Order: sequence, then C-alpha cells, then structure tokens
Amino acid sequence: MIDASGMRAGLVEWHNLVCGPAPDTGREICFLDSRIRPELGRGTVDLVAFDDDFIVLGLRGRFHESLHYQCRGDGWTRFHFRKAARTLMDFEGIGASELEGPLCQILHQPEGIGDREWIEGRASLDWVTVFMRPHLLVERFRLDSIRLTDPVRRLACGSDEFLLENWALATDMALAMDQLLGHAYAGDLRRLHLEAKALELVCMMSRVLDRRSDRDGAVRLRPRDVEALYEVRRILTGSAAERPSIAALSRRVGINRNKLAYGFRRLFDQTISGFCIESRLQSAWNLVRDTSLPIAVIAGQVGYAQASAFATAFRQRFGCTPRQARAGRLGPASPQKVTPAQE
Repeated sequence: MIDASGMRAGLVEWHNLVCGPAPDTGREICFLDSRIRPELGRGTVDLVAFDDDFIVLGLRGRFHESLHYQCRGDGWTRFHFRKAARTLMDFEGIGASELEGPLCQILHQPEGIGDREWIEGRASLDWVTVFMRPHLLVERFRLDSIRLTDPVRRLACGSDEFLLENWALATDMALAMDQLLGHAYAGDLRRLHLEAKALELVCMMSRVLDRRSDRDGAVRLRPRDVEALYEVRRILTGSAAERPSIAALSRRVGINRNKLAYGFRRLFDQTISGFCIESRLQSAWNLVRDTSLPIAVIAGQVGYAQASAFATAFRQRFGCTPRQARAGRLGPASPQKVTPAQE
C-alpha cells in the first residue's frame, strides 16, 4: 500500500513499490526500462518527469496477483491510454469506476480527493499515462483553440472539479503507444522519443475532447450497442481468413447495418474493412516470422487467394516483402494508411 500526498513523490513511491528501490537521483525522475519485481510479476515500467508539470508513465507486463494502493489527489490531470488492463478506482465521496480493455481517458482528481486503486492480477497490462498540471492544457497544448466539451473547458480555465470521461482507443493511439513502449532507442534518444510520443498522444486526445467530433452523431450508440460492437471486433479478430458479411454480423449481434458500420468506425476509428485487412496482415506477420510455413500457404491461411496480392499488401503495410521479413533483414514499418472499399 502507498499513501502519497504529492503526485511526483507518489509516482516515485509507486515505481519503487513495483520495481524495487531506485537510486536517489535528487529531484530528477527518469527511470527507463525498470523491471517489475519478479515476486510481483513481469514486464517493464518507464517513468520520466520532463519538467515539474509534465510526467509520463508507461507500463507493459502483468502482475501475479492483484495490486492495490491508495493515492490522494494533488490537482493533476491525467490522459490515460490503455490497450489492455482491468482496474478499479474508488474515489472518496464520488464512487467507483471499474474499467476493462482498451480505452482512452481524461481524469482530473482535485486536491485532497483520495482514491483506492486495484490492478487485477494475471491480466495483461499495456498502458501509458500522461500526467500534467491543468494549466498546460492551454499554456502548452493550446486546447483553447478547439471547441472543448464544457467540463474540459472549465478545467482548462482553472476549475478544480472532479472529471472522469472514457472513450474508445483509436487505432493511431494504439500505434503511438506501441512506439512509446518499444525499445527502438536507448539513453538520451530514448528519453527524447518518449517525450515526443507522449506529446503526440496528447494531440490525438484533442480529437475526442473537441465537441465538433460529435457533429456526425446522428446515430446514437446506447450501452448495449457498444457491447455489440466490441463483440463484432472479437468475431472479426477470430476470423482473419474469412470476413463475415455486414448483414451476417448485423444479424448475429442484433443491431442494424447502418449502426454497425457507423458505430464501428466511430468507436475504433477504422472501418470494418480496414480492421479486417489489418487483422489479416498482423496474423500474416506473426506466421511469417514465427513459423516455417511456405509464404503461399500463409497467404491462403489469412484469406488471400493469390500469393502476389498477399505480397503486395504485406509490403504496403510493413515496408518489406514476406521473404525479407522472414530473413529478419527488415522490421515492420509504421502502417500505411489502408483505404478499403466503402462499407
């Protein structure tokens, strides 16, 4: 258990709890690729304070058992991005929020408001949290230049009221997370890259904070619709080689075709066709790198009738041919924008 009164001190204490005591670095906070203590779990933690008002925490791994601790609000704002985790936060006098799976979130915890937090054990953890003083919303990130939703606008103007809102994690956010949590650089370059990717994630978050992003919201999604759309994504993930038709998916999850196509694009920032193409190619990448199956066989397994079409799609997505990927001469490039046919 930790019970820290300041965000910087609390994060260092949390880091030491999870990764073991770190060398005393004075006021500087820069822990890169810290290993989770073996008795607690496995994985890595990055914790870097770029200045007194801007801190980034990255976590990838899992805990053997549930981890729980206490915190106290210090007037900081968090932008939280997660691909996987199951957590519970119980705020004093406000209530509990249980979260699972991919999402992005804004949380402002007023000074003095405490909370108890649980991270479920044996569950994959893949997240990035950007901590900032709320004045940076305007002074550094110029979020007053967009039409903020009312609670965020008040926060940017100096309000210290509690705020917690969640949205679906967009595809480009997930990619930026992967790049931030990766190990493409070392030393000072790693720290610089970490900051750049954190700033990119903040810029991406501005899209969901902009009231104009709801201008196409003629189709309203109820909680049951959102559950159905996540079920569609699970179905598609499990059928990389053969994509069910829109009509079949609509009947299976019980929402109409228009809401299915619109809602999927709205929740996941990607069309159903684009998601299927990405799932196919990600499966292909794993098969190319991790098995000795012939390339033509892999093409068929992920739904390509012609090996030449598969090789072209693979090269456009990863920047190398399947044979080059298998030889290890090239790594995957940033994904190219896939422009599938209209739903």
